[in-house]
Amino acid sequence: MGHPMRWSASTLALILTAGIFAAPAGGAEPAGLALASVSHTLDGRHLVISGWVENRGAAPAGRLVIDASGTSPSGETTSFGSDGIPWQIAPGATEAFSLRLPVDGQLIRAYTVQVSFARAPVHPLASVRRGVELDLYRPLLLSTVRPQADLSGGLLTVRADVRRLPVAQVTVEVRLLLTHLIRRGLEDRRIEVLLVDIPADGATTLHLGMQHASILSLRVVDVRLRVSW
Repeated sequence: MGHPMRWSASTLALILTAGIFAAPAGGAEPAGLALASVSHTLDGRHLVISGWVENRGAAPAGRLVIDASGTSPSGETTSFGSDGIPWQIAPGATEAFSLRLPVDGQLIRAYTVQVSFARAPVHPLASVRRGVELDLYRPLLLSTVRPQADLSGGLLTVRADVRRLPVAQVTVEVRLLLTHLIRRGLEDRRIEVLLVDIPADGATTLHLGMQHASILSLRVVDVRLRVSW
């Protein structure tokens, strides 16, 4: 099944270029390569794509490159990633692959994976296309959305910059220090925690009813995602 050894990018490039594994005799290309069990997960700011290359043909296949490209919700190609299989895959055998696409600035709405020989001209031997559900990005969105707040005249205004992300509403936890003067030289201080719902790229203003308050912290605790993106 899977080969127990992976190669560094520099070693892989050297092996593929040197041609340690030659093409089948006569230059014929093995038929029957397929991509199977292609799936994805989110790791920080990377979409990790993994799966298997199956050799369903009658001849060994080697010196393969697996490429993936991701597209934004608007259909623009935004990221690329590659993995390689320099050793041969025997007929009926499979080999695992894994690659990472950076999610930087724009989310990946869909991606295409293709396998080809590591020689020009590049001719895809098999390909698959997968969509990405928006809910997968919830942890990333929670850390990406930036809340801001200010106090003026007893009014608290909270804003949320969603950076063109597919977010409809943001819930921000605001921790406030409220100070009440009991009498001269004696104050009553307490911490108040508010949950404020804010429309995307909008603002929400609350009347605190007191002049002496300061903002201790802001934290995004939830995002409501857009229905379509």
